[in-house]
Amino acid sequence: MASLYSTPFRVQVTSLKSKKSAENAREVLDENKITADIFTYKDKKDQLFYRVRVGPYTTKSEAEYWQSKIAKIDTFASSSSYITSTTLD
Repeated sequence: MASLYSTPFRVQVTSLKSKKSAENAREVLDENKITADIFTYKDKKDQLFYRVRVGPYTTKSEAEYWQSKIAKIDTFASSSSYITSTTLD
């Protein structure tokens, strides 16, 4: 049986430069009964981004299911969400 922490899958819903915008995105997900977390990331130019992600999920198919549910929410219909399986980033 695989450990829950081996390589969890997450759906990155969006990546934003504004913390307030990221918090608003998380609120929209919460209103749709989807729990999300905000992760920070600095790129090579030292720009800070706020990544809004849901999960972790133990299987990729479970993450794909939630990705499709999120795509049906108007706020995220045009965003380019993707599935990530990195443990620390």
